Amino acid sequence: MLIILVFTMSQPVLYSEIYKYDFKAVAIILSFLYGGKRAGFAAFLALLVTGFFTDQRLLVLFGNYTVFCLLLLPVTSMFHRYRIKGKVILISLFYMMIPITRGAFLLSKGDHRQTFFELSSSLIVLATLIAIVYLIENMNEQIEMKQELIRTEKMNVVSQLAASVAHEIRNPMTSVRGFMQLMQKENLTKEQQLYISISIEELDRAQEIINQYLALAKPQTDQYETIDLTSVIQQSIDVMHSYAILNSIHITQQVESSLEIEGLKLEIQQVLINIIKNAIEAIKSEGEIRISAAKNSDGFVSIQIKDNGVGMTEDQMKKLGSPYYSTKEKGTGLGLTVCHQIVKQMGGQIRIKSELKKGTSFTINLPSKTYKKQRTL
Repeated sequence: MLIILVFTMSQPVLYSEIYKYDFKAVAIILSFLYGGKRAGFAAFLALLVTGFFTDQRLLVLFGNYTVFCLLLLPVTSMFHRYRIKGKVILISLFYMMIPITRGAFLLSKGDHRQTFFELSSSLIVLATLIAIVYLIENMNEQIEMKQELIRTEKMNVVSQLAASVAHEIRNPMTSVRGFMQLMQKENLTKEQQLYISISIEELDRAQEIINQYLALAKPQTDQYETIDLTSVIQQSIDVMHSYAILNSIHITQQVESSLEIEGLKLEIQQVLINIIKNAIEAIKSEGEIRISAAKNSDGFVSIQIKDNGVGMTEDQMKKLGSPYYSTKEKGTGLGLTVCHQIVKQMGGQIRIKSELKKGTSFTINLPSKTYKKQRTL
């Protein structure tokens, strides 16, 4: 964007000594939309520096683009809520403020020729802006599709492995565990009792991993039902309450009443318990977990589970939810993989925000019952 700014401002189309036309608005808009506030204001600073060295009217440039950048801030936050068509319409309406206001000013002065030139050049700039937005959005969509394809392939491998191996391993493990429990009743030394207890614990852990594999492999055949989500969240908190107290962790909640979704109660409870458990283990001791749930204006129910634990890096967050990847020493990563799969099947998504040494926030967005009815109609 900085290179585009320098080239377009150094080689403008000159209508007169006062009026110069170029593509600098495109560079500023794209910097804010796809780079964020820092990139946007960096581009604005580069605009002023370039303007100083290219004989621009600096005060006019500063005044116009200060207002322009401030108006871009709310547009940027709205921009990413829409799909490609919505994004193009939003940014087109925003950009057209420039030629409309400037055209009105020129008409008031009676400069009809300049007004025509203003509108025609603005249409060229707008067409360029729309083309670039389309290209970037299509490219982002292709990247997302590629990532989704890789994720799906990984899930298929895990599912096939689970289906072919899990059942075969389960039976001998159950027999071994049973014999070990029988041995515990014998007159053994404390050391031998300890070894057997450790062996049983490790067998249970292996059993839990197998259950997670089976959860990935199992096709969704059950019919969805209406779930009182408020009640399910409370039950999940109650289940994890003793584990939190054991680790000196306080759980606070702010959950709206009468939240309803369509799904399977046991599955959504599994998601909540898994994420709350991860939050407790991320804090380790003496911390706080804040759980909130509310219905959004877009028809989705948003559940947020926020902790003040160790947090994660950007690389860790990108890999989180992939099979076999875990930030825990003895973790398999399958727990969160199952969570992502369950939420995806329900038409929702999990979003993760984290900062190292400050904590992590999991946001689960699920379509509400009323939203699903509207979609059906």
